[in-house]
Amino acid sequence: NTRCILVVQADSAEVTLPSWWQLQWVADFSGVRVAAVDSSLACLTDTAKVSAVDAPASPADSAANQITAHFCSAGTGMASRAYYMLDLIGGSKGNLKVVSLSPADTTQVLQSNVVTFNGGVVDEFAPLILSATRSHVSSELIVQAVGLGLAIATRVQIAAPDTSWHVELTVKARSSTTLTATAQVAADLPDFVLQVGGTSQGASSVAHLAADPSSMLTVQPACVDFVKEINLITREQIQPKDFAIVASRDSFHVYYIRHDMNLPTDSTERVIGHKRSRNLNDWFPTENTMTAIIARTGTNRWDNFHVWAPTIIRKSNGDPTYYMLYTGVQLRNGLQIQRIGVATSTDLNIWTQDTTWVYSPDHAPSWAELDSTSYSGQQFRDPFVMAAVDTPGTYLMFVAGGSRDRKPRMVVGVARSTGDLRVWQDRGALWNTDAVHSGAAVIESPHAFKDPSGRWSLYYTGYNFGAPNDSAFVSFQADDNTPSSPIDRDTTRWSPPDTLYKALGDETLRFWHGSEYLSWAPGYEYIGAYDDGQHSIDIAQVSWRTPHTYALYDSCPPAISLGVGASGERLKFALSILGARPSRTSVALLVETPTRARVWLAVYDLLGRRVQSLLDQEVLPGRLKVSWDGRGAAGSAVGPGIYFVRLTSAAGQRVARVVLLR
Repeated sequence: NTRCILVVQADSAEVTLPSWWQLQWVADFSGVRVAAVDSSLACLTDTAKVSAVDAPASPADSAANQITAHFCSAGTGMASRAYYMLDLIGGSKGNLKVVSLSPADTTQVLQSNVVTFNGGVVDEFAPLILSATRSHVSSELIVQAVGLGLAIATRVQIAAPDTSWHVELTVKARSSTTLTATAQVAADLPDFVLQVGGTSQGASSVAHLAADPSSMLTVQPACVDFVKEINLITREQIQPKDFAIVASRDSFHVYYIRHDMNLPTDSTERVIGHKRSRNLNDWFPTENTMTAIIARTGTNRWDNFHVWAPTIIRKSNGDPTYYMLYTGVQLRNGLQIQRIGVATSTDLNIWTQDTTWVYSPDHAPSWAELDSTSYSGQQFRDPFVMAAVDTPGTYLMFVAGGSRDRKPRMVVGVARSTGDLRVWQDRGALWNTDAVHSGAAVIESPHAFKDPSGRWSLYYTGYNFGAPNDSAFVSFQADDNTPSSPIDRDTTRWSPPDTLYKALGDETLRFWHGSEYLSWAPGYEYIGAYDDGQHSIDIAQVSWRTPHTYALYDSCPPAISLGVGASGERLKFALSILGARPSRTSVALLVETPTRARVWLAVYDLLGRRVQSLLDQEVLPGRLKVSWDGRGAAGSAVGPGIYFVRLTSAAGQRVARVVLLR
């Protein structure tokens, strides 16, 4: 091996060197290792020397040959001269140079002459990022980089620091030293890296970028209305059916089966429609719909006849890709074959459908009917996917299918994925959903969620052949002392199923089918369903009365007389934060109520768990200051992070976001 010294000297115009610089090399079969001088000796002269070397901090850094060198000198100001001590593998040859950004203009790149060793090589230097910035307004992500060799970068992407996900970027402008690239990303991004690669290298340079600030939607709705599709020209009668709702950085999105009531069923339900809203009340487009996915043509396509019942989820590792699992129906030899497949999107507008399905009755032989020639054998639909609560990074899928042993009845089955959302393992059937327990032979649209006490509820739609009793059902875990699990197969630990309208005592819910649950933030939970009385999707806010019972506000609260404050201005129902934001100790809150009312004020963490109760009393019209000392119910100080304060009364609910620093 050979040890050599690379000297860097500022010229007369520069006077001093930049505060940092990077060594770039290209070699035939070996890398270049930076050797550190003894830290007790490195700072003895005015010439800056490498005093310490950091190993790559992540797989992405390692792939980029990214090594950080720390320099030290005796001078108090900027050094004008520095050197690297390098170890070169014996027999290797290559080229190297030092590059940095100009202290006077950080968009300008400084670079030394190219140094060759052992005759050098003809290869080009790989693209190099020296600095990067980004903006993410709405769903448009714009990344800008300054460096070298960016004009020849063949691959530009953002990725997780551990390389567990990536999103390709589209280059909009470039030169040898600058690059601008974009992507449509609807999700909030965690910490991520920009990667650029050349023709023969992998991720040859990496720049770390910070996470997006948490982006709550600007409008926090207290009530909702209907989602309808209207065509004022063709006068189509559209019934939205099974659907999914997801919140992005700036909008709520609803995706639904589009059923044209003017056509036979076999001639419709070939499109998953898409609308968006800022407030869960005003949906766009107001006429017609956007198209998310469509039944594809071709006899061999697994989804060539119908597309049904979307469910949408993102992985827990920060991947901004949205995964839509949906039912594809294939018409084959006169039979309708139902299977579950995947479509993906990063912007929630353009979806890419997989070429084949990921889950079918063949994957669930323990309970599903495998005979594709019988009526019951065709039933395998309506996936609902959620993160598994027992094992982080894994997922559960509920699906309704024909029962192998109880023909022609249906039942809800469960599958588990270890994380890729395309490989699923059967976990059996939940027999508390079948006709023996619910009285409904046909089961559709399962989903599950927890109440504030941690008890699970399992919702689904059921009906009997030829009978007009199609309705949403619900079954609760009956024993609060039993360990809670949404896939508990012990039927004795679930309450007997009952229709949702009877359980809530609300006859207007008799027309509800295919229900769905949405938790946007603590204090903002919703139950929705498609309504064949209104030809709409109804979305109603959940108001918990006890840890186990709730009421639905399916219209805005009635108008109330507004009180008048001390200065004569009209009072409103509001919650606001006073003082410093973020806070390091206590948080001052202002509660404003226009009428005499009983109010509840509580603090919740990001998982929706109640941390502390602050108010539970009747208050007079006016303003009331309340303080939270940053402690939980047990009296101990809570950790740093994001918390939500929820104000509740008959007038509605208000939520304030609190950031604690410690």
